[in-house]
Amino acid sequence: MNQPTLTQSVPDFRTWRSKLYQALGSRRSVVMELLDSLSSNCQASSVAELSLNPLFRRDYNSLYKAIQDFLPPSDHPDYPKAFDGLFDLVSATVPPPTSRQFYLFGVDVTPYPRPYSATLSDKTYIYQPNPIKGNKPINIGHAYSVVAALPEPGETENAPWTIPLLGQRVPSGEKDIAVAQKQLNTILNHSSVPWKGKLSVLVVDSLYSQRGFLGEQVKSDNLVTICRIRSNRVFYHQFIPSEETAKSVGHPRWYGDKFDLKDDTTWTEPDEMIHSTFTTLKGRELNLKLSCWNQLLMRGTKNYKMHKHPFRLLQVVVSDEQGQTLWKPMWLIVIGSRRHELSLNECHQVIKKQQKCKNTHEKVP
Repeated sequence: MNQPTLTQSVPDFRTWRSKLYQALGSRRSVVMELLDSLSSNCQASSVAELSLNPLFRRDYNSLYKAIQDFLPPSDHPDYPKAFDGLFDLVSATVPPPTSRQFYLFGVDVTPYPRPYSATLSDKTYIYQPNPIKGNKPINIGHAYSVVAALPEPGETENAPWTIPLLGQRVPSGEKDIAVAQKQLNTILNHSSVPWKGKLSVLVVDSLYSQRGFLGEQVKSDNLVTICRIRSNRVFYHQFIPSEETAKSVGHPRWYGDKFDLKDDTTWTEPDEMIHSTFTTLKGRELNLKLSCWNQLLMRGTKNYKMHKHPFRLLQVVVSDEQGQTLWKPMWLIVIGSRRHELSLNECHQVIKKQQKCKNTHEKVP
């Protein structure tokens, strides 16, 4: 960071910090010290150890009380006002896009394993990758759904930090996608956010490729969702009636020929295709091929009429200098009324940032 930027950033940060202090409710001084301790933490392995940080001048009892009391309960009359004040400050830190024409967000579920905590309430089975071959990727504890803004690189091309906007524990009686949907409704429809009414892109993993999730996102006119999908999915082309079938009586036909991702004999010629090369961090030059099929459909339900929401299907293939495919092709869905405003390269680039929602302390690559 150069000196002029630093000179400008320090006063701005002090002003923002003062506003944050005023927006906090009970125990605001303790909360501010806790934030300082957390921000400078390098080795604390538990919440209680944060109280040992030199920036936290109180004991660990004050730490837990601050966490419990800094916001009123969600059913308290003062909760909406307190939440809005904090959310306004956090959303104001999201920089407007400059090199791209959209705001980028990600949502994912982060596991918090606590298998040996005897007093922790509402523990449940959670997904957690396991390095031991043959073991199921599960654990016991809590899971947290996190929605984060993914800023673009600045002038120095350094990877920016993610900006967590909302984090919420997934109760044992709810699904991940249901909690994520509530969070997205909050950040997209909040009256004071800088991205309201502007093109926004949401990037998610294959967990969120279900109709129940995508069927809700397509209701937002300014949102485009890009998600990974499993290679065993089956989609359909739109049915184009002939003159004879157009006059037939009965229920109209919506779905045409099948597009089976695991059966390339059902694939048609791509509507778009891009070839390019890129260099890995180790200096190896590889080939990249992006293929796109437009106006595909997925089966709907009574609640989600997915035949009304066609999408773009992307296939990403990486090969070496000899043309040999290196990895299993990656499939993506791009859905939303403004999906064609994104280029194929933009769709491919933003999906790589999705992994950073799993840990908001990491940087966007």
